[in-house]
Amino acid sequence: MTLAAIHLPLLAGVGVAVAVIAGAALARVTRIPAPVYYVLAGLAVSAVPGVEEIKLPPDVVFYGFLPPLLYAAAFLTAPREARASWRSILGLAFGLTAVTLFAVGGIAWWLVGALSGAAAFVLGAVLAPTDPVSASTVISSSSAPERLRTILEGESLVNDGIGLVAFSVAVTAATHGNFSAGDGVLKFLQLSAGGIAFGVALGAVVEFVRRQIHDVEIETAISLVTPYLAYIPAERLHLSGVLATVAVGVFLGWRSEGIFRPEVRVQSLTFWSLLTFILSSVLFVLLGTQLRPVARDLHGYSDWTLARDAAVIFLAVTLVRMAWMLVVPHGSRRDRIVLGWAGMRGALSLAAALSIPATVAHREEILFLTFTTILAGLVVLAVPLPWLLDALGFHREPRASVRSRLLDAAGVDPDTYLDERRRVLSAEREELHRLEREGELSHDAARELERRLDLEEAALSPH
Repeated sequence: MTLAAIHLPLLAGVGVAVAVIAGAALARVTRIPAPVYYVLAGLAVSAVPGVEEIKLPPDVVFYGFLPPLLYAAAFLTAPREARASWRSILGLAFGLTAVTLFAVGGIAWWLVGALSGAAAFVLGAVLAPTDPVSASTVISSSSAPERLRTILEGESLVNDGIGLVAFSVAVTAATHGNFSAGDGVLKFLQLSAGGIAFGVALGAVVEFVRRQIHDVEIETAISLVTPYLAYIPAERLHLSGVLATVAVGVFLGWRSEGIFRPEVRVQSLTFWSLLTFILSSVLFVLLGTQLRPVARDLHGYSDWTLARDAAVIFLAVTLVRMAWMLVVPHGSRRDRIVLGWAGMRGALSLAAALSIPATVAHREEILFLTFTTILAGLVVLAVPLPWLLDALGFHREPRASVRSRLLDAAGVDPDTYLDERRRVLSAEREELHRLEREGELSHDAARELERRLDLEEAALSPH
């Protein structure tokens, strides 16, 4: 391997890292959600001279990125809000997913001349589910209330498994040229119900194991492998790996109070926060880099035809969702507007499209329309979302820390107390450093005490 061949992948990796850092920085100083910057940065990275084409194998998404991201989102699902909104979540995950599949498939068959009937319904299955990474990342940075965030995240977590089952059925029909409704229903029940049952069973096993272990590093490692233990075996057993991962995440998240000790919870949340940031941001950048390989395989179409078809499919996906929100009750009118507006597609849809066998006719057209729908959703829908929320009366309220609320209730001035505690902690740090310098404390002991002081001081900061 030549030196140049080694440098090219390294250059691409550095480009992705720079894109992540730049996107995160821009998101902090603007109101535009970070995924928008990541995808646009990916487009820019792929256009840099000397950077070779970056290919995103679907298995990298399905087996590398998806399990931990699904698990983290499911684990942090708010139990009370999810139970209160379960009808809305299931209605969107089942009803809207099915309506989107058939409506978008029918519109694509009717208006997109390049697609056959089978290919059109494969496209509908690809675009039917919303993306959990997009939903979690975009909504968490907005002023949307917790209940709406829970509905959107819950919908995207459940409908991924449903959408992938429908996609599998659609691809089978397109490949073999026949379709049995009975077989499709049986396959759906096997994959979905079996995946959920597998995830719950694994959750019970993991809970038992973690109750026997009292070591932060080992427990964190167990939490990292748990989503893969759910996803990979479930897929090998021909069950839904997505629903298995979601089920184990929800099971352990809702029971975390009795499983995890405080120090384990603090370090695990820090670890998972960093991991999900890295995985989700890199995934969005990689998504943006896929325009080159997607566009390269398109032949014989004018720019006007491609632009028209892309606009038709994006509008179909968006309008079907908004129409569902107007017809099916989901709370107040402004709630329905937010739920309809924020249903974006993402890397899961692209990975599904990339996994379509080469034997399926019009695969390249499906890939292109999937990519443009994802890109248009992030740019057209995600960019104005903060201002839409403001216009609807959803304003971000400052969150007082639990400590401050408790102090207010006790009649103590929070600012005075916090200032005094910080002064005490500063004095303790000085004493700790003195004891270490004079050899009365070992380096390891000093670092452990310093970590405890860091945690206590971090708890004093407003959240």
